[in-house]
Amino acid sequence: MRLVVICALAVVNLILESTLFQYTRIYGIKPDFSIMIIVAYAIMRGSSYGAFIGLGSGLLIDIMYGRVIGVNAISYMITGYIIGQAHENIFKDSYIPPLIFNFAAIFISQHSFVLFSYFSNNFSSAGVPYVSMLLKVILPQALYNSVVGLLVYRLIYKLDRFPFMDKRIY
Repeated sequence: MRLVVICALAVVNLILESTLFQYTRIYGIKPDFSIMIIVAYAIMRGSSYGAFIGLGSGLLIDIMYGRVIGVNAISYMITGYIIGQAHENIFKDSYIPPLIFNFAAIFISQHSFVLFSYFSNNFSSAGVPYVSMLLKVILPQALYNSVVGLLVYRLIYKLDRFPFMDKRIY
């Protein structure tokens, strides 16, 4: 049942990010709810869940919005895998890990996205200095994601603890 809920979350997130979440911008920076879902499951379930959800969410985003299929998928998959490596060493009921890991996840995903976009000739920010991109896009988005990601993590954490999540559907 957990897999069905995760797939439903990814599809609902894709729909909401293209419609309702466009209005959550602050100074042009929009939180990345896909990263928040990836981080929540990577913290709770480990790197395999984080990588799987990252790959699936990234592919959905690439299919809907990307010019090159696979750039978001690979960057989200790497982010989910790296964040999920700390799964066994953190206290999952605390408020601090979602803040730190959402901040780190934006750095990982944005840097890997820029790197893969550059190598796939899909880099639309040609000529923009790295420091400018870091200060105007990556850092504000990381701060925004950290705060909002805490709320998303708590909701997903409570959802994952329901008894129906452990039931098998086959």
